[in-house]
Amino acid sequence: MSNRFRLGIVLRLREMAEESARIDLGHAVDAHQRAVAVVQAAQGRAGDDMRWLSDLQRSRAEAGQLQSAVLAVAAAQRAIAAAQERLGRASSALFEARRALAEATRQREVVERLRDRFMAEERRARDRLDTLAMAEIASTQHATRAARNR
Repeated sequence: MSNRFRLGIVLRLREMAEESARIDLGHAVDAHQRAVAVVQAAQGRAGDDMRWLSDLQRSRAEAGQLQSAVLAVAAAQRAIAAAQERLGRASSALFEARRALAEATRQREVVERLRDRFMAEERRARDRLDTLAMAEIASTQHATRAARNR
């Protein structure tokens, strides 16, 4: 099995790993965007509940309504905290996916540089062989001409 063939296999594996990391990053970005939307929605609901409570406090509301509004605000604050915790996990996953893609890209580039160096060395070796063959042909032609001229 030639080195070029092995490098081709390794390069293909690195490309597949990089593509997989790209897909994982896409999923992480989607999850992060969904988490941001959940936080924004929870904050919106909390704002609505706060306005409701504020309106009730300004008017002559019954105790049951005030209690419901206070419980709704507390629940909205818990929902915000839970959504922010999920957003934190999504942010961590996004950071890890970016790191994994950067590492996969770096590994692919390393193999590409190695392959390019190997191919350049093969070209230089072929060029040397071609030069030696041309020198041998020229030497033979010179010797033949010299023998004919004697």
